[in-house]
Amino acid sequence: LASIGAVNQLAPQQYDEVTGNYKQLSVRIGELEREKLSIVSFMNELDRKKHDAFMNSLNQVNKNFQQTFADITDGGSGRLALENLEKPFEGGLEMLLQFPGKAELAVSSASGGEKSVATVCFLFALQSIHQLPFYIFDEIDAHLDVLNSQRLAELLKSRSKGSQFIAISLRDTTISRANKVYGVFVQEGVSQIVSLPTAVASN
Repeated sequence: LASIGAVNQLAPQQYDEVTGNYKQLSVRIGELEREKLSIVSFMNELDRKKHDAFMNSLNQVNKNFQQTFADITDGGSGRLALENLEKPFEGGLEMLLQFPGKAELAVSSASGGEKSVATVCFLFALQSIHQLPFYIFDEIDAHLDVLNSQRLAELLKSRSKGSQFIAISLRDTTISRANKVYGVFVQEGVSQIVSLPTAVASN
């Protein structure tokens, strides 16, 4: 006993306190683990719902894009393709086009007129998901031939029933199908606006 030295008389009390704290921490660790699993499960559920909602919307947009593109090109084929099908949020979206009598190509390789057609078709495909009150198109028919310009004008007219379409155009085929026509010209350095009857504007 002399070699051991002084004995800590509070050791039993301190031991009980440490043991109690350890048990409380163990319980709290278990609670945190369960909360973590619950949060991870909730996050996985959100990711699943986000993925399902995205894929459902994409499939609907793709379906409408294919139909609209086929209508405006008289039998062409257009589709949307994910770059990373397994992980759609880690890749982009490619637009593939096949005009009648031509090979399939990406929209980045298309001509100006072909890009205009594809862009309008894509906007109309999005319109089926979330329709906006108005759209503004700035000379989207500038690079189109007469036939495709007519088809585009008819498509604009048919899709404008639920939204207001404002189209800036110099093409008679587009202007003649408008409900209202406004001419803009410059006089003494100031822009002037005049309302024209559609029959006069088409001539």
